[in-house]
Amino acid sequence: MRITLKQLLVFQAISQTQQVSKAARQLHLSVPAVSMSLKELESSLGARLFERTPHGLVMTDSGNLVLAHANKVLNQVNQLEQLFKEQAQGVGGTLNIGANKTSGNYVLSKKLPLFKTQYPNVNTRLKILSSSAIEEMVHNNALDLAFISRKPSDKEMEYIRWRSDRLCIVVSPGHKLAHRPATAADLSAATWILDEEESATRVESLHILRELGVTVQDEIVMNTMGAIKRAVGTGLGLSILPLLSVDAELERGDLVEVATDGHRESRYIYAIYKRDNLTPLMERFLDCCEVPRA
Repeated sequence: MRITLKQLLVFQAISQTQQVSKAARQLHLSVPAVSMSLKELESSLGARLFERTPHGLVMTDSGNLVLAHANKVLNQVNQLEQLFKEQAQGVGGTLNIGANKTSGNYVLSKKLPLFKTQYPNVNTRLKILSSSAIEEMVHNNALDLAFISRKPSDKEMEYIRWRSDRLCIVVSPGHKLAHRPATAADLSAATWILDEEESATRVESLHILRELGVTVQDEIVMNTMGAIKRAVGTGLGLSILPLLSVDAELERGDLVEVATDGHRESRYIYAIYKRDNLTPLMERFLDCCEVPRA
């Protein structure tokens, strides 16, 4: 037994119009073609689906049973067609996004709700890891696009400079270094609250401290920026964090940037994706994030 979508569509149209001729006009088919499809369906099922009456065709009990299943199948087919149509237009489907901690927690977390409001039929997934791990996932096609704190090392990657950032030394408003420039001796004597081992922020932070002539003698290691900011806010110590992760706290006055004589070097967040893999859906997300493109 083989039932086709055409047979179910014809059956549904006849059930709605109660006439073969009206169903044929609705489907833009000939009357013989509609009659043949109905006969084939009844033959496959071994049951009559309609009875002829003076007022038109009336469904039998078997017809009513078939109609419930036919409506369900045809609705699922319509949903599948709509899904792929939306995906081709960039307004549906699934988008797998990667990010380092700074861009994921403090920038994309604000962009994703906006994107979801604009495109409610898109299923978005955000993965937050180190820049190197995220780049590898893009390379392996586990992610569609990503945002990392350096240019990609993979030559197959396209990259676009997105947001400027820099590392800054922060303390609580009540800390003595919140009100005067800090010397290398001040910073060497301080308690430092730094990011977890081997993170990119930690590596850059230690490099900056060495350039400032600072020797870290008292250190506390934490694995999230949120925990570090809370600890700094209580006056436990100093930290070096990306400006994008503390700009709200600096604006509110919950944290204060420490003034030093060192050079405040800028760095950037880059949007990356594999060359020739850019889809309409990815383009819409990049536009939502205001990523500049030629």
